[in-house]
Amino acid sequence: MMKPISLFLAVLLLLQATSVVVTCQSVAGKDLHLSETTTTSIAPGSSDDQRTEPLQIPDGTLIEIEAPYRVNSKEFKPNDDISFRVINPIKINGVTVIEQGANATGRIEQAKRGGHFGKAGLLVWSMQSVTAVDGSQVPLRAVRERLRGDSKAAKVATQMVVTGALLFWIAPVALLHGFKRGKDAFIPAGKRYDVYVNGQAAVSAH
Repeated sequence: MMKPISLFLAVLLLLQATSVVVTCQSVAGKDLHLSETTTTSIAPGSSDDQRTEPLQIPDGTLIEIEAPYRVNSKEFKPNDDISFRVINPIKINGVTVIEQGANATGRIEQAKRGGHFGKAGLLVWSMQSVTAVDGSQVPLRAVRERLRGDSKAAKVATQMVVTGALLFWIAPVALLHGFKRGKDAFIPAGKRYDVYVNGQAAVSAH
């Protein structure tokens, strides 16, 4: 009678031991998975650790630019954009923030071709921005530039007076001098200008 009872108790104890082992293995597996997950999220060298703060271009930073092509007053109208290029790169802490050859943009405010009676042409523009290495537009101080072409008005007026006085019977010929135009205003290709950053600008150089 005692043997069946002893056998039953032995089987019961074996089942309990097996259950405890399985439970411990399950808990250990969960702890290991949690540990791996936590380790992955704070692993050194991740993209979060590699992020750097944007570099700051100080207000008033000097940038030298040049006209890559001739800009003629008769070929443009108000609100047209004109392009310049950066001559020397701009660096902050040894890192380039504006590349050599980067585009700088100006905007035409007034543009008049040379007029009749020797009236000179006029070209007025101001700078707007320059392109940084991250593609952002860095504002430039909007200093107005004004150019006038060569005026022939005095010469034309003199020719008209002389022609009309000496040859009054062919006075209409004097009017022909009035059709002579003054020279257009223009920016020659290669013309250089100094421009300045307007306010502090943040640039992501990476």
